[in-house]
Amino acid sequence: MIGPRARVAIVRVITTVLLAGGVAGSGEPGGAGENRVDPVPVETYPDFFYHPPPEIPVVHLGAAAIDSLGRAVSDRNMDLLTRIDGYYREGEYGPPDSREAREDAMAAFIYNAETAFELFAKLATQHDVIYSTSEEDLALAFTEGFRNPGFYPIVNLVDARTGFGRFCLKFEVEDERRREIVVAGEEMRAWTEMLERDGRRFPVVNIDMMTMSHDRVHIVCERYACGNVAAFEITEREQPVRVVVMEDMTGQYVRKWGFHRPKAVVLWKSVSRGIVPPPREARFLSSAIYVPRLKLTLPWFLPDIGFDDLRRFDFPEPLLTVESVDEIRSRDLGWIRIRRNQRFAGWEGDGSVPGFVRRRFPDF
Repeated sequence: MIGPRARVAIVRVITTVLLAGGVAGSGEPGGAGENRVDPVPVETYPDFFYHPPPEIPVVHLGAAAIDSLGRAVSDRNMDLLTRIDGYYREGEYGPPDSREAREDAMAAFIYNAETAFELFAKLATQHDVIYSTSEEDLALAFTEGFRNPGFYPIVNLVDARTGFGRFCLKFEVEDERRREIVVAGEEMRAWTEMLERDGRRFPVVNIDMMTMSHDRVHIVCERYACGNVAAFEITEREQPVRVVVMEDMTGQYVRKWGFHRPKAVVLWKSVSRGIVPPPREARFLSSAIYVPRLKLTLPWFLPDIGFDDLRRFDFPEPLLTVESVDEIRSRDLGWIRIRRNQRFAGWEGDGSVPGFVRRRFPDF
């Protein structure tokens, strides 16, 4: 049962989802639009989130609330798709069935549709309440309700909290039982162990999962994995671009050709006004994970390679219910295709890394 306070908070978020095409908080860094994050160490976030001041309410997003939020985004995305299809058939993007028309219709959908990550950014950058959820609350949405809602490490997730420009994930790290769930048809496996790193010995959960780029990755999380979230609207080539940054990350590691500690995850997307895609020369769409001084330990017969950069990956796909995907397939639209694995064909990045992102992460 959803309580009155939670119901009001959820309705507020759903209203924001339906009325706002972007995430909360925009502006050039240092300006009025930057999220207000108190200058306190990220290491103190577990205490803030799990023992919050009495004046800050904690709103639990249970399975019903997660379903309501996700379906609100999915419905908005389906309405958008129907409008774009009408424009496409009327020749607004060029002669129907032409390559240009198909590409521009798809771009109009890509740059206007909302993803699960953008929904998370809305929750993270508001300054009214702390939102809380868990694997138990997310399981149905991830395994049955929604097509590829995003590949996030939800297995062994005890309590995820966000708000006030921050986030903190609390994981089960001591249960020795190996666990496995299926997300979008892909296995997500978890097991715990003791890890020795940087002079410390501490328990962690290992999560083997598929990424949004359809590549397997081995994520390692301490009991608490926390960080900051900020959203900006910057200008690149006279085109507004929305940038969401998860940074100052602690308690999270990646095992792949070595053991790495990511410092940030960055997503950027050109802002589209209406359902006309941004100009081709000003389309910016991609995501990246930032690991400073990255060094890959390759097999003995290959030399080690040092990278000081952002590792780019595909931008998250639109949030849609499984029923919506079935409807799209039944309509046999001429400009959009869904692969057997339920991912969109042609859902790829555009353009280069915005200058703002390069400046924020000078190692790039």
